[in-house]
Amino acid sequence: MISNDGPVTPEARLYALDQLATRAGVQRDFWRKWKIQCGPDETVVSVGDGTRKRIRFKHAPRQFWVQLRRQVFQTAYVGWMAPPSPYVQRYVPGFIVPFAHEQMSSTLFTVAANGDVECSLDLLGSILLTLSRFEETLPGERDGHGRFTAAQSVAFQQGFLHRPIVDEYGLAFEQALACVVPGWTPTQRKLRVKVSHDIDHVGIPFRLRPTLGHSLIRHAPGQTLRDFLAPVMGLRPSQLDCVLRAINLSRNYGLSSTAYWKASPVGPMDSGYDPKHPKVLKTIAHLKREGVECGVHPGYQTFANPERLAQEVSILREALEEAYLGGRQHYLRWAPHTWMDWERCGLAYDSTLGFADHIGFRAGTCTPYRPWLLEENRQAELLEIPLAIMDVTLNGYMGHRRLADRYCLIGDCIARCELVGGVFTLLWHNDRLLDRADRATYEWILAKVSGSTGFDWREALANGSWSHCHRHALGA
Repeated sequence: MISNDGPVTPEARLYALDQLATRAGVQRDFWRKWKIQCGPDETVVSVGDGTRKRIRFKHAPRQFWVQLRRQVFQTAYVGWMAPPSPYVQRYVPGFIVPFAHEQMSSTLFTVAANGDVECSLDLLGSILLTLSRFEETLPGERDGHGRFTAAQSVAFQQGFLHRPIVDEYGLAFEQALACVVPGWTPTQRKLRVKVSHDIDHVGIPFRLRPTLGHSLIRHAPGQTLRDFLAPVMGLRPSQLDCVLRAINLSRNYGLSSTAYWKASPVGPMDSGYDPKHPKVLKTIAHLKREGVECGVHPGYQTFANPERLAQEVSILREALEEAYLGGRQHYLRWAPHTWMDWERCGLAYDSTLGFADHIGFRAGTCTPYRPWLLEENRQAELLEIPLAIMDVTLNGYMGHRRLADRYCLIGDCIARCELVGGVFTLLWHNDRLLDRADRATYEWILAKVSGSTGFDWREALANGSWSHCHRHALGA
């Protein structure tokens, strides 16, 4: 709920500043030197190192939060403090700030007469609302799967879903910091990659219709034959075999993959395989010997059902012989309360936060982060690894059958992740390798990001948040 005074408490503003600083390449030691004062009208940052210059972030007035509660939104378009390089300008000609309290045509940061740098909008409030998925907490229509869709989002409606806008603010803040501390050098940005596979189908138990579909729909009669022979010859069914094929393909391009397994009963939206079936366990054991991460993929009915979620997670922990796990919700059925449901299960990270009906940046970021829980005014005890692209989004929801169209969209997404030093997170279902066009697309993506650094979520969680360094300054 949004009160008349808004959800942006001093603690929440400090969190948003932490997120902004991280995206600007601020090092931990530098951050610890900052003095932060959060008053009723502005947040003031003194960055230390002997300078008297400060960076000032204005706060939206009280009336703004009243309008926001009524779902009256406006977006501001503002410019750079100083011209960036032509390459950066190509992708970020200016900055887009949703949930703004006023529309402006000036620059995001400006230098005042006294040398202070001032932010022209309530940027910290916008960051918090965007990352916490505030708009998804409001009442409104949902699709047939209970999902908030891309088409309903401010980002899609105003044409900036393809941009990681919160990460782009880091580029602007980097300029502001360089103005205040000329000798400061930000941490170098580099692209990181997380390739993942939701294991929805493994071909166990044997079913005639999908087996025949390999030949009739996917034109792969060899896979049909394999499925018929698998029960009597001890072979892996074709869909289970595709798990290894997907992992091995990524390795051929110098990348690692993650497999998310299911433990849901049979249902209209769940295949209902047993993760403890001998062939599944044998495959999991093989992956673990090879150092492949395995995680959880809770079934369709676990959405908004904490008890069922906990049951399936417990089964998967036993099957995977791992206590510290991450994963993704089936059908991308997700809402902000899902973070709390996952947190209560002791899960390490979620990677559901992407739209099913359109690729892009649902939370305006490709930088993994610990979410802010608006209802509880605190940071979650888990990591969110935003999802950028899902296979069936491209050729299903968006209808891009031509490979050239897919490659253009994917290439732009990867380039934007690289520009801001984010994580390109890809979901490719194992059974999509049975489709020639989907396999070709998967290999094209792997080649495109080949050699990139894998994202280490354990390291990210260990580093934690820096906000606690300044809790004494809140409300000063």
